[in-house]
Amino acid sequence: MTNNLKRKKDKKESILNAAMIEFTRNGYKKTSIAKVAKEAHASQVTLYKYFPSKIVLARAVVTQLIVGGYQQYYDALDNSQKSFVEKMKDMMNNSTSLANSISDDFVVFMYDEFSGKNGDNTVMKAYNDYKRRFWKKLLDQGRREGAVSPDVTDEGAMLFLDMFIDYAMNPSPYNPHSAVEVKRHEDDIIHLFFYGIMGR
Repeated sequence: MTNNLKRKKDKKESILNAAMIEFTRNGYKKTSIAKVAKEAHASQVTLYKYFPSKIVLARAVVTQLIVGGYQQYYDALDNSQKSFVEKMKDMMNNSTSLANSISDDFVVFMYDEFSGKNGDNTVMKAYNDYKRRFWKKLLDQGRREGAVSPDVTDEGAMLFLDMFIDYAMNPSPYNPHSAVEVKRHEDDIIHLFFYGIMGR
């Protein structure tokens, strides 16, 4: 029984990993279930046992990007060999590299998922579940090292972060920037946020 559960878990992870590669490289529209199944060395029938539709599979990829990203950042904060500023630089570089590696089409899908346009709030829930705990840890550590301005409150930082997310996810006549345009300025936005909380 235990071996069977492990096999199922391994197969699901294999499918998710293959989907991560295909969706981020080729986008949502151009990625086929057949291609993901082939890359995962699984049949389409097996894939559908774990992920009943293409949109559910793509949503799982976005959720994994969030969870994996936060875990990577937690690990970075726990690295006692680097200063807070060095950790921030690593996080900025990693965030920029990740953004640049994701196809424009999948960025649009991700933003639609964040905003609930596809009829589900799983992605935003995953983001919110990790957000506050991570940023609290980051801000506390930065203050202890004197790198984060003591004038920046936790609530102020959260409000700024939420304002950006809300702006980016909800295009309107007052917000003509598309998801792809926001992606192209990801480096600027990341630098503005991180150096902003450090008061520089």
